[in-house]
Amino acid sequence: MRGLLLLVTVSTSFAVVVACATTDADAPEEPPQDVAVGLPDGGNPMDAPFDPPTDADLPAENRCSAAGWCTTRLPDSDLTLTDIWPFEKRAFAIAETPTQGIKVLEWEEATNAWTYIDDGTQNDFDARRYSGTIWAPSENEVYFGAAPSFIYHGTRATPSATWKWTRSRLEIQRPDASASSARDPGSARIVTGTLFVGAMTDYAALGVWGTSKDDVYAWYGNTLFHRTIDGEWAPEYEAIDDVESGDTFFFFGADGSGRDDVWFTGIRGRYAGESIFSCPIVVHRNADGYRRLVDHTPTDTLETDSRQGSCGTRAGARSLQSLSGLPPFIPMAIRDYPERGWVTKITSVGPNAAMAIYNGSRLSYFEASDTDIAMHIPIAVRVAGVDSPYKLGSIWTQGDRTWMSGWGLALHTPTNANQWRSGAEIISSPDDSGAPTFDVSTLSLNGGAIDAPIHQVRGTSNTNLWAVGARYALHKTTP
Repeated sequence: MRGLLLLVTVSTSFAVVVACATTDADAPEEPPQDVAVGLPDGGNPMDAPFDPPTDADLPAENRCSAAGWCTTRLPDSDLTLTDIWPFEKRAFAIAETPTQGIKVLEWEEATNAWTYIDDGTQNDFDARRYSGTIWAPSENEVYFGAAPSFIYHGTRATPSATWKWTRSRLEIQRPDASASSARDPGSARIVTGTLFVGAMTDYAALGVWGTSKDDVYAWYGNTLFHRTIDGEWAPEYEAIDDVESGDTFFFFGADGSGRDDVWFTGIRGRYAGESIFSCPIVVHRNADGYRRLVDHTPTDTLETDSRQGSCGTRAGARSLQSLSGLPPFIPMAIRDYPERGWVTKITSVGPNAAMAIYNGSRLSYFEASDTDIAMHIPIAVRVAGVDSPYKLGSIWTQGDRTWMSGWGLALHTPTNANQWRSGAEIISSPDDSGAPTFDVSTLSLNGGAIDAPIHQVRGTSNTNLWAVGARYALHKTTP
């Protein structure tokens, strides 16, 4: 009952009813042998099968939700879009499909349809396939990650020209000591359920993001890479621990406000079988270089159960904290938050500040300053009919509004660093406490909920938004 003393503020649940570079010729003929794994019974619902209607099944007048989210035409019905990078009249997305492997697509406003633009070589390997992130500095240049450890780079002269693709294979300079040859350093298996429901999720530790076409980063496993002027990927930061050699590290996401303000999220963990007990880490890069702002010491872990353990403090880094207590017996106060956890998608919310998805159901706020801040933030979201703690999949900020996506939903909350610093819970409707609130932006089509995961929400403005996921690419152009 370790969590009773540091009890998180009780949530007022809200039921959402929706609502070096390697060329192709140089690439190894065989990738590292990955272990083919599948989710156990009761696994992560974000990966669960489902059969929603296709665009063709919906009458034209019902292709938009009441909030203005409208379907767009996908080339195949079994696509799961995992990431998107939009522009005003175009967008790029990466998807996974059981029939075609990893695919990369482009949307054009003129046709309101998606087409494939990849060259197919990302599916040359027989090992387990999964997608990384996608990022584009312009409408004529795009990067994406694809297992086992490739970063693809596509360019074209004009929007009507043919894409030309090159790929580079990222090599980890020093694999974690705990990783065996059978484990994929680009994928972390985390127990996302409770002590009683052992759901597992595989997170891809492979991706690419940049601040401009001349400042591009990639990550694979425990290593952060920076693209050189010659087009090579130079390793710039490795998450290792010479003392705790049994700890393993993974990076999951990146974002920032500029060249000297870049954030990377991930975990420090310990293997228990093939799954990992995890504690969050956050790395911040500024003009002086990289700094591990958030880190923890895994304690009381078991080699047989990755759900057991806690995340203790670590010298030289900030621990995640929370506003916790049990009034009137224990007064509310800011305390260390020792529960196991992981941070994935992250968004810059201002200079040297960022917000991230924590444990797939809550948020965390980070600030790089003289005192540094790492605050756990509960959010009272409950998705009707989904019996899992995994509710939120992505986060993205545009000005005064921060958007999130999850299982069949999109929601937004005011961007408010002052409230986030306090650790106050984000609730569904205003009350006398003055706590921050969120609003649901309904995705419901034709009066029915979208019973499907929405993996990423992102846009160029609050009137050019995308929400993409399993068999859906929804576009919103209304306020």
